[in-house]
Amino acid sequence: MYYLRLLILPLLIIGCLSVSSCGGDEQTEDSSEKTTSETTTTSDDPGPIVKEELVVEKKEKKIIPNPNGVYLPTGEEKNGKPVYENQEGFSMWFDGASWKITDKTGGGKVVSLGKDSINEKWQNGARARFYPDEDYAKDATFRLAVAFQGSKDNKNAMRLFEQFVMDYPNDNLVAEVYLSLGDLSISEVNPDDQPNFEQITNARKNYSLVRKSSQDIGLISDATFNEGGLLERVAENPEGIVNFYYTFDKNKDEILQKQEFAGADLNTTKPFDHFDLDKDGGLDFEELFELATFETYSNVEKLYRDYQASYSNQEGARVSEATEKVGFACEKLGRPSEMLKMYYDNIEKFGNDPQNSGVDNLLSKYAKKYQEYDVLYGNTLRLLKLLRSPTSMVSFSYINRNGTEQSHEGTLEEILRDRKKLLPFLNTEFPGIDNEVMTELVKSRTAVFTSDSHKAKFKGYLERYEEYKDNFPSEISPKEVFSKLFQGATSGNKKPLELRMRYILDEIGATALAGSYNPQRSDFPAASPGVLVWMAQKMIAQNSLEDAVAAMERLVETYGDSGGGFLFDANYLLGQAKEKNKDYQAAAFYFETAINNSSWHEMANDARMRMGNSFYQAAKNTKKEELFKKAESAFQEVRNGDGASIEVKAESSFMMGECRKEMKDWGAAGYYYLETTLSFPSSQKWVPKSFEQAIRSYEQAGLVDQVSGIEKQYADWQRNYLE
Repeated sequence: MYYLRLLILPLLIIGCLSVSSCGGDEQTEDSSEKTTSETTTTSDDPGPIVKEELVVEKKEKKIIPNPNGVYLPTGEEKNGKPVYENQEGFSMWFDGASWKITDKTGGGKVVSLGKDSINEKWQNGARARFYPDEDYAKDATFRLAVAFQGSKDNKNAMRLFEQFVMDYPNDNLVAEVYLSLGDLSISEVNPDDQPNFEQITNARKNYSLVRKSSQDIGLISDATFNEGGLLERVAENPEGIVNFYYTFDKNKDEILQKQEFAGADLNTTKPFDHFDLDKDGGLDFEELFELATFETYSNVEKLYRDYQASYSNQEGARVSEATEKVGFACEKLGRPSEMLKMYYDNIEKFGNDPQNSGVDNLLSKYAKKYQEYDVLYGNTLRLLKLLRSPTSMVSFSYINRNGTEQSHEGTLEEILRDRKKLLPFLNTEFPGIDNEVMTELVKSRTAVFTSDSHKAKFKGYLERYEEYKDNFPSEISPKEVFSKLFQGATSGNKKPLELRMRYILDEIGATALAGSYNPQRSDFPAASPGVLVWMAQKMIAQNSLEDAVAAMERLVETYGDSGGGFLFDANYLLGQAKEKNKDYQAAAFYFETAINNSSWHEMANDARMRMGNSFYQAAKNTKKEELFKKAESAFQEVRNGDGASIEVKAESSFMMGECRKEMKDWGAAGYYYLETTLSFPSSQKWVPKSFEQAIRSYEQAGLVDQVSGIEKQYADWQRNYLE
């Protein structure tokens, strides 16, 4: 983002100003002006002229400082503010009441000062100049604005950028100024707060002006993607937009009536009735929230489609990113089939190029997204249709929190009436349904059968999901589209595409559509990163460890800069191969490398557990205490981190105890074992082991008097969780 580039720009501060805003040595400036005047009036007398000029030039060199230049933070603070210094030795610092530029930090000759900014007179409309030259005034205005932006003085930065636009509307820098103004428009909004309508509108106006005033694709792209990022933020929580809608609520009843909506002329992409789910003729906060979300994502789609249409043929344009953003917007707007179509077109176009690693990501994403929406639309629609028949008999079974199976049977109305049955019913029979529908159903329960407003709302949900399902045809399923691509690849002798289709069809459980295949080293040159990972997985399963290692080494060597998440997979599989060969230290190294490359990966916690186990096994073999400590650290990261299941967290906690047990640190071992029983009591696999090892550890530590208490805790746990 260009905003970041601006922040990285050195803080170039124009110090001594020749106008009334200058906080420097005014007497020197006056003397300079006087000398110039005298020189002009005595031009017929060469002797005095030379003498006076020499004296004046000497004085200027001695007295007039040069506070211009690059101001960088020194790492020091004064009066709670950072200290900046330029290459000439001038310092910019805060004296507790005002900012100063001096030739010595904390003192010395004052070059410029200001209470609210580096020069308070700027607030009165003064213009920045060092020499009486318009070019310097322009440059100083821009650079001081950048400096204010970099130092988070956003108010003054905006004021000076706006002054720049007024004074120099046709300057080459004006597009950069608009970009900064767009960023600054929402800069004062806290991360936990939402920008208001005025801030959003102002930011978008400035971003659009960048596109109108510049031919630079870098600036245009920065403005577009910055605007898109803002819109995505707003769409996640459009509170500022909703508050704007409420300004048209004339009777202040917190309901936007249909006539008020029409009078506001909001120019929405969907009509009023689309959002009036309960058909009461008004939009409440929840419905307005949905309206604002929908319209904001519509703006996201339009923004990036316009970018594609205008700049897709321009070198340096971020076309693929824009395509992904359009797909994202389509998904959020309830049109995932359009998103999948875009993915498919990209796969078809670039699938025979193994170097285009982005295709592998799209393959996995296509399959995952189709499954997600197939479940969402199918199960939500099935539930909404069922709600039309309250007397329908239903039965279901589920595993309760104690790990035992429970079954229930009754009419739909009876199930909805009992909250203890309703939640397990929904989670078991309708997984992956719309969160809003689920929340409303749990909140209203049998009111969906008796209340007119609730019945109307759920009828609205039903109509919406019937439309969604109709627009999500089965012919776009991964099996359908990928099998067709496979057939085309084999008949067209497109080996990279053929391998990709074999890989993805195998991944989605449709291997039969591509026939049997055993990975060969000879196919490595035609294999993309995702295909190489798939090959290695199959080779490991066949105990062809050397071939698997060769596949992953090729991935790392060939795609080290572009492999993305597949580099995690490569190192993860190399770790697995070393595990099988009982080379535990090497295995730990590869698992650690995988995590360092992609700590966000969905398999990261599994890699941490494997790393911990590898260090643990290596430590048992070598008796090195430092390896036990590394293992303990890996397990602790899983236990205290996010993303791991209760069972995995319980296992990691237990293994921390095992590490301490091997080090004969019985007290710490006992503590970790008991911690496991207290923190993860529902783990029927690891809690019994933890109790048994805790008892042993306390005995070894000589704390026999406490063992009976632990045994009682164990008995209580068994009664609560096993009986």
